[in-house]
Amino acid sequence: MRLFTALFPPPEAVAELERALAEVRPGYPELRWSPSERWHLTLCFHGEADPDGKLTPFEGMAAPSVRFSGCGHFPGVLWVGVEGEVEPLARAAGALPDWQAHVTIARSRRAKRFPRLDFTGAEWTASEVALVRSELGVGYTVLERVQLATPSA
Repeated sequence: MRLFTALFPPPEAVAELERALAEVRPGYPELRWSPSERWHLTLCFHGEADPDGKLTPFEGMAAPSVRFSGCGHFPGVLWVGVEGEVEPLARAAGALPDWQAHVTIARSRRAKRFPRLDFTGAEWTASEVALVRSELGVGYTVLERVQLATPSA
């Protein structure tokens, strides 16, 4: 199974980012915009792997406060940045040293330009880590979730 561990933003954070992107999208028809229900922060891509024990390292870890902030691009990928203490989660997942917190929002093999988005979203708590199966041409299936520790009120 092709697996990855991820954080999924809550509906309020997704809606806030969708509103910010609504003004940008029409000017970039060459981009393939990712459906917002698929937006996630990949902590680690495991590739073809056995799912057993993938979420064990997260048990008892603290739930970080995070927010969407800024944007950038890798070759063929437009992303929104993520601020917050998510690096410990990525390391627990087995992320590579050059891992960068981001959410892919669009792709293009031919785009010569990408939008600039000056956006900083409201904070939200990343309260769980998901183990996700990725099937090419089909989509994502959450196989398992683990709750992160949130401070008592």
